[in-house]
Formats: sequence, C-alpha cells, structure tokens
Amino acid sequence: MIAVGLLILFPVFPAFLLLTMIPVPAVIVLSVFSLAVLKAIYFGPLAALMSELFPPATRATGLGLSYNIGVAVFGGMGPAIMTWLGGFALLGDLAPGYYLTVVCSLSLWALMTIRRTSADSHGA
Repeated sequence: MIAVGLLILFPVFPAFLLLTMIPVPAVIVLSVFSLAVLKAIYFGPLAALMSELFPPATRATGLGLSYNIGVAVFGGMGPAIMTWLGGFALLGDLAPGYYLTVVCSLSLWALMTIRRTSADSHGA
C-alpha cells in the first residue's frame, strides 16, 4: 500500500495542473481514470489492513469508528475545505491538488507508523 500511495502522491498535483491548463474531455477522462485506477489498487487491501489492527473482540467497533470518522472528516469536509482553499489567490483552481497531496501524505505517514501486530493473539 505504501508503494501505491507513493504512486498516487506524485501524479495528483500534476494531474490537477494539467486539468486547469488543458480542460478538454480527453484530459479529464485520462486524469480521472488514471487516478481512479491507482485509488482502486490502494483501497483493495485497506479493509484487510484495518481489520488486522484490532483484536477480534473490538474489531467491528474499531473498524467502523475509525473508517467512518476518517471518511466524515477527510471526505465529507473535503469539498468545503477545497472551496475555502480555492479562495486564496495562490491556490485557486489547484486547491484540490494541494488538498489531495496533503491527505495522501497523511495516509502515507499513517501507513509507515503502523506496527506489525498480531491482533488475533489478543482474543485467543
């Protein structure tokens, strides 16, 4: 997941830069498709990774809370934050690129700080 996270991190900003410079359907479809493929590859093992972080007794609650809080904060507030960032002259139309770069960096930091644990040994 770290390798795919890095593959997502680097083309995000250039994709938005390209979209603002050449906003034609072909560029839009190519940008969305390439980022969506990388996102799909990243999200594939996410459920398994997150479920392994919690012991069986608290797995459903831990997984549900952590995932839904993350989605609410970073996904739900994303449009509002990008609109606010877009009001700054230096960011403008590139606000989504900056936002996704920061969120991807936070995700990579979280992945690198996860320690390998055996959650199943807690419930046995």
